[in-house]
Amino acid sequence: MHRPIGVTLLAIGAGLLALFEIWRTLVFLGIANFTFVGQPVEFKDPQWGQAFWAILLAAIWIWIAEGFWNVRAYAWSFGLFISLFTIIFGFFAILGNAGTMESETVGWFLAIVIFMYLNYPGVRAQFEAKEMSLLTPEQKAALEQMQAAQLQMQAATIASQSAASTPTPPPPAAPPAPPAS
Repeated sequence: MHRPIGVTLLAIGAGLLALFEIWRTLVFLGIANFTFVGQPVEFKDPQWGQAFWAILLAAIWIWIAEGFWNVRAYAWSFGLFISLFTIIFGFFAILGNAGTMESETVGWFLAIVIFMYLNYPGVRAQFEAKEMSLLTPEQKAALEQMQAAQLQMQAATIASQSAASTPTPPPPAAPPAPPAS
């Protein structure tokens, strides 16, 4: 299978994000701690809410990494969404004193890199081309028929809009009123 190097790097980055979220789950449960630069992040009592969301994000990143590895179109669209969600989740973790800038930097960095690469021109086309190659001949024919019908509908819509936008002549003017005497 031909997989572009950038998509391979996306799969590796998503896998690293999954491992990071698993590690964050351990931190939120009080099993591990984090000290990079500055204030250490550790919890004496488990933070069940944050741990739940972190393990859920880890499961989603694993699913997306598998999708990136197999160059599936769902991974492109869902990767955009979940990378933004990871950034937002980290922001709210800091606001809720469940993390520090240092503990969120790794996740933010990887999520931003994935988001930026997915928006790079031509990346989406790689995923779409792979999906198109997986279609059966019957599915390809149905897709072509649907696209032809959409083009006809678009042409009909434009024609009806141009016909509706042609100005109608104004009604005849009323005769002038007789002068007052």
